[in-house]
Amino acid sequence: MKILRTYLLREHLGPFLVTVGGLTVVLLVGNLIKFAELVISKGVSIWDILRLVIYLIPYLLSFTIPMACLVAIVMAFGRLSTDYELIAMRASGIAPVRLVVPMLVVGALISGGIVVLNDRVIPDAHLAFRRQLKAIGMKQPTAYIEAGTFIKEFTPYVMFVYQVEGKTMFNIRIYEPRPQGPTRTIVATRGEFEPIQGGSAVRLTLYEGTVDEWDPERPGSLYKVSFGTYTMNLSPDAEGRGRLGKKLKEMTFHELLQERTRLIAEGIDALPITIEFHRKVAASFATIIFVLFGLAMGLRLHHHERLVTFVWVLGVFVAYYLAAIGVNAVALKGWMPAWLATWLPNLAGLLMGGISLAKAVRR
Repeated sequence: MKILRTYLLREHLGPFLVTVGGLTVVLLVGNLIKFAELVISKGVSIWDILRLVIYLIPYLLSFTIPMACLVAIVMAFGRLSTDYELIAMRASGIAPVRLVVPMLVVGALISGGIVVLNDRVIPDAHLAFRRQLKAIGMKQPTAYIEAGTFIKEFTPYVMFVYQVEGKTMFNIRIYEPRPQGPTRTIVATRGEFEPIQGGSAVRLTLYEGTVDEWDPERPGSLYKVSFGTYTMNLSPDAEGRGRLGKKLKEMTFHELLQERTRLIAEGIDALPITIEFHRKVAASFATIIFVLFGLAMGLRLHHHERLVTFVWVLGVFVAYYLAAIGVNAVALKGWMPAWLATWLPNLAGLLMGGISLAKAVRR
């Protein structure tokens, strides 16, 4: 039986690794296109982009690893079925349940690994991703300036840019609201950022525009001055200059529990933290649900049913994550306890997958 277990695991390993790699690349493609644009048109260093890709991979693995388990099991059992090896095993007196147990153990071990991934690796990677974005923004601000949006990172200024091409911005409006007195406005035909040595600020050079200046003879009023070149040193606001605060998805399980305790002690509703904690833990065990469905489909798979089976594979994956999104909304509305709502897709999947596997084993 040890030889058979080793053979089954080896049959699943290849499809599992290929599927993990393929799905991760597919999910990266959309981001890679955006990252490539930053390198080509906005001059961002390819090494900075490579860091962003590396920090993004752990988050993607939390989805691709469970999906790969499901696909690999169906593919492996499909090949065994097509080559009549499953029939030969049954004819030799090997009960199907003996084929199932090793895969369930592997699924439980992978779920344990994803617990660590969700608790330690993904929070750190997500925080590092944001820090890298901030570093890129300081070195190359135009990389993350979107035309047609108000930019409020450089307090007290509010910036609006109508067009961005590469490193150059066109048709720029900069507003400096004043609590007492009129808002100061700077208008420029074009402008460019450049980092200041030390990385704590950037220099904005504006060309061909006008600036409202205070009139010393008439306090509270402005007069307009035309310029050919106008230079401003801009720094992020206090929050941007300081250490990045952690978002909920960037906290470990222990940090989430500590934050929840602190908020409750202060009389603050900690429901979002409770939901995030249970969501992370529940999502870690999605692999077991997918293994159950994969075994149930794989044991009943015939060579002429492969296309239909893979449609079911996609359906199981989509249904689980749509249900997870739906129950989060239900929990936020307070219609169901947070722990029950976040664990409901797992409980439903465990029940349905277990029943399907039991039927497949008895065949």
